[in-house]
Amino acid sequence: MSEPAAHAQRNAYHVRRNFVCHVLEGGLYMGGTAFLAPESVLPKMVQTLGGKPWVIAVMPVLLPAAFACAGLFIAPVVERLPQFKPWVLGFGLLQRLPYLVTGLILMFAGNLDGWLLPLVVLTPVLSGLIGGVTVVAWMEMVTRMVPERVRAAGWSARYIMQAVIAIGAGTVIHKVLTHMPGREGYAWLHLAAFTLLFISWLAQLPMREHSGHHLKPRARVPYQEYLAELPILFLTERHLIKLVLARFFGTGFLMLVSFLTIHALQVTGRPEADEGRFVTWQAVGTVLGSLLAGYVGYRSGGKMLMQSARVVCLGLCVLVSFNETFAGFSVAYFVLGFGLFLDRVGDLTLAAELCPPERRSTLQAILGFFNVFSLLLATFLSGQVYRITGSFNAVAWLAGGSAVISILLLMRIPEPRQPRGRGVA
Repeated sequence: MSEPAAHAQRNAYHVRRNFVCHVLEGGLYMGGTAFLAPESVLPKMVQTLGGKPWVIAVMPVLLPAAFACAGLFIAPVVERLPQFKPWVLGFGLLQRLPYLVTGLILMFAGNLDGWLLPLVVLTPVLSGLIGGVTVVAWMEMVTRMVPERVRAAGWSARYIMQAVIAIGAGTVIHKVLTHMPGREGYAWLHLAAFTLLFISWLAQLPMREHSGHHLKPRARVPYQEYLAELPILFLTERHLIKLVLARFFGTGFLMLVSFLTIHALQVTGRPEADEGRFVTWQAVGTVLGSLLAGYVGYRSGGKMLMQSARVVCLGLCVLVSFNETFAGFSVAYFVLGFGLFLDRVGDLTLAAELCPPERRSTLQAILGFFNVFSLLLATFLSGQVYRITGSFNAVAWLAGGSAVISILLLMRIPEPRQPRGRGVA
């Protein structure tokens, strides 16, 4: 075999290995968080601990919002890194530790009655803030390690693995909260989450970076100069502005899930442990949604997936507004998992392909920074609507109206895989 052929074969092997490790890392990480599912377990946990409606409302978005906070400020550092893996591994381990610490405190500490709620709320915040230091480098590392054509399939495979784990997690949650309700049960759920999060960190160790895959690191510029160029950089990519707005109005799923478990258990009169059943049904929907997302994303890109997810959200809003049975709410969680992961695969794929490679780290960080406000504002609005009206149906109609606006905005963003995918103002 000639030297060029052998080199190409080695590169192909490393690409395959990186892809597999990428899937394992994400699937295990997100599967671990399923034991504290932000769409179902955390809101009910916070309500049980006496949290107010606005706190309950933001629980599903605390982790992703905290993730996005630090990205904009750390992006200029990331752009100068010659290698991303050491950075990702170092901060990635730190971001997982809060779950271990919280689990041990809940398990072994003394009287914590006044501290339980802050402890549970701050755990995803602290993990997310540290993760925000990691995520820009991680996203750039993955984008350069995984070829463009198979990125959607990679995100899809990660979500399928997460869903398979979450199916088992739903059963575990039900049994734990049945036999160990309250503080002890929450402690075991935190420790179970950390176990899988740590294994996901180990899955990154075999990944290999190639210097040939990197663009030349950007030269150091004064931080004030870096900040001053951000508005012009962002406004030049006019389709990213539309994406920011489409993301904000596309948060209908998150508006719903903050109160969906509470509403479902109240309407049906079922015990708290049955939220584990909802986790299982949501995971089944995630598997099918991710399979479809991987196929459609591979062939057509992310825009179609995001539009389809908005249509699914509209259907979900109608379903939960009129349903009063446990079986119906189980179907609703299946639809939630199906649509939510159509949206996530589509969003990740479209955002990565809309950003030009030479400034992708910074533009992804700007998108993440705007996403913080989108997530927090949308869930705050849903919390205020729920507090003022006392009606879950009002929240559902707010979510449905937002989905319609998001569809109209997405129609104005061309698919970047087409020849004229990215326009410049």
